[in-house]
Amino acid sequence: MSKVLKERGVWQKMEAISEEGTTKHEQILRFIKSLDVGVKISVRQIAKELEVSEGTAYRAIKEAENQGLVSSIPKVGTIRIESEEEKEIEDLTLREIVKILEGEILTGQENLSITPASFVIGSYSPKILKENLQKDSLMFVGDRPELQLIAIEAGAHVIVTDGLRIAAEIIQAAKDKQVSIISSPYGTFEAVSILNRGIFDRLKEKDLIYVEDIMVKEVFYLTAEAVVEDWYQMSMQTGHSRFPVVDKNMMVVGIVTAVDVAGADRQSSVLSVMTKNVLMVEPNTLLTHLSRLLVWEGFELVPIVKNRKLVGVISRQDILSAFQQTEKQPHVGETVDNLVMSGFKLENWLTENNENGIKLTGEISQFMIDEDGTASAGTLVTMISTAAFIVARKQHRLNTVVHNLSLQYVHPLEVGDVAEVYAQIVHLEKKSCLADVCIYSQGKLRAKALVTSRIFKK
Repeated sequence: MSKVLKERGVWQKMEAISEEGTTKHEQILRFIKSLDVGVKISVRQIAKELEVSEGTAYRAIKEAENQGLVSSIPKVGTIRIESEEEKEIEDLTLREIVKILEGEILTGQENLSITPASFVIGSYSPKILKENLQKDSLMFVGDRPELQLIAIEAGAHVIVTDGLRIAAEIIQAAKDKQVSIISSPYGTFEAVSILNRGIFDRLKEKDLIYVEDIMVKEVFYLTAEAVVEDWYQMSMQTGHSRFPVVDKNMMVVGIVTAVDVAGADRQSSVLSVMTKNVLMVEPNTLLTHLSRLLVWEGFELVPIVKNRKLVGVISRQDILSAFQQTEKQPHVGETVDNLVMSGFKLENWLTENNENGIKLTGEISQFMIDEDGTASAGTLVTMISTAAFIVARKQHRLNTVVHNLSLQYVHPLEVGDVAEVYAQIVHLEKKSCLADVCIYSQGKLRAKALVTSRIFKK
């Protein structure tokens, strides 16, 4: 750290901050959860380690015992054990999946004890599918022999939905590659939904990942007195290029990046070049929610705040790493909304009368259709409500929740159609806003909706 800069106090490293509002009881439970299975603990040890009273430690250990985290064994002591939830998660094998989906194993019985490496819906193009498959993935697919073969060649197992007949050459290819083919009587959407529900029925409580679980608490930041030259020196010292800017009360006022300082006078204030309109979230924000905001809004770094005061940061890479670590854990599931919108891309929509509209573009997949082979009403509502939420964020930095939605389904959308969802805010009040959303495909209007949303937080 530069001595001059340190004396001036224009940039600092913020050490890990203890989380305000977290009780000692919760801290002890969190500490116990972090211990390896088989580790022995005691009241005295916990009290000394976490600097709490023995009474507090005793009550927390009893609560941990009630939650199945520890077990008291006579003449041995209290031992950290594997909880029922952890055991059941590990038991999600192909054998369990066959039971849940009432399926029939056609080949690869020797693989029934394997836990799938990932789950894939076979609704992509062959090129994209190859990028998403890996050895021991499990793919849900209908009557698509070419996709079935791609999965088999990748060493993935296949669930063929709708009880469809499977060609002999597909069966033989699976035998040659020693992968499993499973036939299920349910459609793709039904099979995924049933499996999702079956998994969660086997868990006491679904694990939710919060921002506070992965945020970086040791933060480098600039103060409001810093100049552009300070950014360059900090970047050289840390290897980072994005830093929060805070005032004297540690309240976030912006973010300064390499793009902001490019070409700027090195003696000019960071306040004159920084990005002021930044996304900030609190530690108790769900990681899945933040990941969607990052995708839609394009931020690379998000300050984590409590009452606008900086307590940490999280980057797009932090979120990707967290998802890579949890993607094999079925208890950290995808919502139906995320599955529907996962293939859509966001663009700005500019017209003569509109400078801040948004456009979502994505392909209608087999996962999104109803029994008639067209995009289901639920899929349309998800697309429309998501577009309304995003445009409120983009235009006015608002968080909203749908209060009323009026939908006119003009013409059906079929599998393979590229849907273009246009949205703009047409009316804004203090506590609500009105979004106009239209869905087009091949130049034709397919659906139109007016969405009234309540504003619950700016």
